[in-house]
Amino acid sequence: MWIYLRHTNVLTILLATLAVCLVILVSSQPLPSQGSSTPPEYQQGPLTIPAQFSGDWYSVDGGPDLQIALARSSVYQNEDTSLYLTVTNIGRVTSFKVVTEPVLTRPDEVFAAQKELQLEALRSTAQDVSVRLLPQNSSAMNLKREVAYAGSLREGQVSQMLEYPVEVYENTVPGNYTLYAVANYTYQQDVAVKPHSDNPQNPDIFYWYNTASRVIPLTLHIEKRSLVDLKALSVSPTGLGVGSKNNVVKVVIQNQGTDAAKDLVARLRPETGVYVDMDESPIASLQPGEKADLIYKVDISKDAIAGKSYRFTLLFDFSDTYRKNLQDSDYVYISIQPSLTTLAAQYWWLLAIAVAAVGLFLIIRMRGRKKAIG
Repeated sequence: MWIYLRHTNVLTILLATLAVCLVILVSSQPLPSQGSSTPPEYQQGPLTIPAQFSGDWYSVDGGPDLQIALARSSVYQNEDTSLYLTVTNIGRVTSFKVVTEPVLTRPDEVFAAQKELQLEALRSTAQDVSVRLLPQNSSAMNLKREVAYAGSLREGQVSQMLEYPVEVYENTVPGNYTLYAVANYTYQQDVAVKPHSDNPQNPDIFYWYNTASRVIPLTLHIEKRSLVDLKALSVSPTGLGVGSKNNVVKVVIQNQGTDAAKDLVARLRPETGVYVDMDESPIASLQPGEKADLIYKVDISKDAIAGKSYRFTLLFDFSDTYRKNLQDSDYVYISIQPSLTTLAAQYWWLLAIAVAAVGLFLIIRMRGRKKAIG
């Protein structure tokens, strides 16, 4: 009995020692990634191409390479605005490698190989591109929309502006903040073209697609709002004709703040279909309460939409008493009206009736005079 108890105590000690070692081993391992950790820079889906597929003539390297940039890299405390991103695909096909040589005496194989060579060049196109914008510090701002879609981007193509409405909190400390732009997309991983000897011009085409994710860190600077407050008061004329050229547009602005705006430049940026030929010259100083007239020369495209009110964005670059390279913006609206030629084309029948009525009136009047004279 004594021997059994002694062995039992030894076994208990060994088990306890083993448990302690396991606890130490587990505690020494890194914790799973948390929400505050940096996302991986690049991820790619698994390979899905079957090995030695019949009809695969070329092996291609390369693919999409997405770069993302902020159009505006600074915002103010307590600002309700939008961030804009652009996505550029700088990817390319880096190499072609022949896997199978077509038999030159077989037109079906030659055609299939040529067809695959053309299709493989599309490997660098990023398809179904979506960009999710995530702040590293969510207590500094509230992104009201996190995801925007850029569609498909060919090699060298730049996306349209992707908009992300954001609210910057009033108590956010000024400084640099990191945003993560997570781009998800698919791309053509491989193509195989299987020939038909009885119908060389109509081969079987097989596509394989893969998914990829790219994370790009962006820096957003949050600064204390300037005491300069620039507002657009009015615009004249309030309407411009479709297809009109060399229109002179005057915008009246006022500094409604309590600090002077120095070295002020106001650039006018219209919607698509309107062109600004001349930007405003710099204003040396605009004191609090002071107004200024901004003069621009504007052309309206013949493809502009008549009856639509077009938004013109005023982008202000200026300095105040404490800082340089400050930015602000405001908006004015100008309605686009049909041109005289367009009106004449649309209402020619009214013009014809009016001309006929005037002619008839003149004839009746002349006859009346003749009778009176006779």
